[in-house]
Amino acid sequence: MKRLLLPLVGCLLCACSGRPLVVSATPTPVVPQYCTLRVEGRRIVDAGGRVVVLHGASLPSLAEMAQSDRDAAQRLEELAAAGARVVRLPVDQREITPTFVPAVVSPFVERANALGMLVILAYRNDLNETVRKQGEAAEDWLRLALTYLRNAPGVWFEPLARPIATPKWRAMNQRMVDVARGFNADNVIVVNRPDWLQRAPREVLAGSNVVYAVPTPNGWPLDVAPFILTDFDGADLAAAQSGQVWSIASEAVRPTDLAPLWRTSRPCKLNP
Repeated sequence: MKRLLLPLVGCLLCACSGRPLVVSATPTPVVPQYCTLRVEGRRIVDAGGRVVVLHGASLPSLAEMAQSDRDAAQRLEELAAAGARVVRLPVDQREITPTFVPAVVSPFVERANALGMLVILAYRNDLNETVRKQGEAAEDWLRLALTYLRNAPGVWFEPLARPIATPKWRAMNQRMVDVARGFNADNVIVVNRPDWLQRAPREVLAGSNVVYAVPTPNGWPLDVAPFILTDFDGADLAAAQSGQVWSIASEAVRPTDLAPLWRTSRPCKLNP
């Protein structure tokens, strides 16, 4: 199989593994068609340039749902019926096997996309591990997921779902963007808690199609990049709506609680 070796990006990569950006020529499986989205300035737009603003919720992991009284399919149906247009799925390290993405994650993505929902796959890094190990594990997950879901329009990736208290936080997230682009993947990368954006000069990460996940719209430069509110409970609703900020409710929120907001989503359109 042909492999492409891309150059490293200097000391920026020291936060995580020193491995190069290696690309495997593996075809992406067929999934139901979903709109292609891209970042354009501080907005997220579809192929026709229309602004897209989605609201939805987080779910438990697939393993957690399998052990609960409501499986993943039932929960997706409930969210879609309530008007959710984006769903965030956490992924735990203990779930990951060589066939986890094609055999388990892909069917979930297909079902969510068919119900009109974008999927954000969020890797739950283990905060008990060292910073280096967390970065390496997140990169390994991202590579595995991209191998099967590269350029699938209905999938975004959040490689580090739990912020790490380290001066290397910005560099670690830049590494994840670089890995994705090294795979020639145009999937949007979600970066959690970009604390460097709260300080001058507020520089966004290098690379295309990056959005930032924060807990509240207050204190963040909403004019420089697209933002998503995570664990959203309905507070600061006016600020979120005026800033055209996406929102994702915590898994503890009942679908009926935020259904009125979810139904205000401005979804993408397949035809430009």
